[in-house]
Amino acid sequence: MRMIPETVPGRPLAAYRIVLGLVAVVRALALTANPYLGNRPHPLYSFLPAVPTPVWTVVGLVMLAAAVLVVLGVRARPAAATVGVCVLLLMWGAGYYGNGAYLLATMSLLISCTRCDTDLALRPRRYADGVWAPPVYLMRAQITIVYVYAALGKLSLDFLSGNGLASWGIDSALAPRFLLVLPVLVTMAVGAVATELFVSVALWFRRTRPVAITLGLLLHLCMIGWISDSLIAVVELTCFAATTTGGYLLFVDRLPRFVERRIPEGSQASG
Repeated sequence: MRMIPETVPGRPLAAYRIVLGLVAVVRALALTANPYLGNRPHPLYSFLPAVPTPVWTVVGLVMLAAAVLVVLGVRARPAAATVGVCVLLLMWGAGYYGNGAYLLATMSLLISCTRCDTDLALRPRRYADGVWAPPVYLMRAQITIVYVYAALGKLSLDFLSGNGLASWGIDSALAPRFLLVLPVLVTMAVGAVATELFVSVALWFRRTRPVAITLGLLLHLCMIGWISDSLIAVVELTCFAATTTGGYLLFVDRLPRFVERRIPEGSQASG
């Protein structure tokens, strides 16, 4: 039986920390400028009290400051936890919810439980034993859950018949109109479900990982172009794509350092 290793290399995790931080910066700027993103101000749940907009602006500014610290790797763990809490507050209190926001909050809270500042930071903390593996595997599992949940949610006659893609494509400003024909839409719908199921599994295996990464990137690019009906939608889908595809880094064993190794003086070249 294959056991989960106790530690994993820290560089891929640090790279994903930067991706999460950049996504959080973009979301914080958008939510600070407009906490409701064009929606009517109201709590996500009716039993929650309504809070004035300036309060959520302050929450957005706190989130922005924490996101910058996450990118820089300065106090990255408490900063990542702060980002996660701020996103949850904005979702629950300001009436804003989205799959991308939920994923950002979840991954930010999970990465705050890791040694995400061991590399690619202003003052990296070095640990001889690497990065504790269980939280990283939980983050990998979350990426898989995203794809499996998305695929299962599309297993309906409405989507597989192409109706869902047709309605999105008509409203989209980027979707090519010549693709809005039934045979193409059905093929795209079935292909999207198959791709999501394949990526959810193939990322875990070294041989199939390159194919999964390529298909996953293409899937998200197509999603941005097909569904986006406004600038806000482009930003939302791009942030969601970055949070998800950035998670591919967590499945990579190592990333290059681009630093030449120095040969100790006095060492002899082997003949």
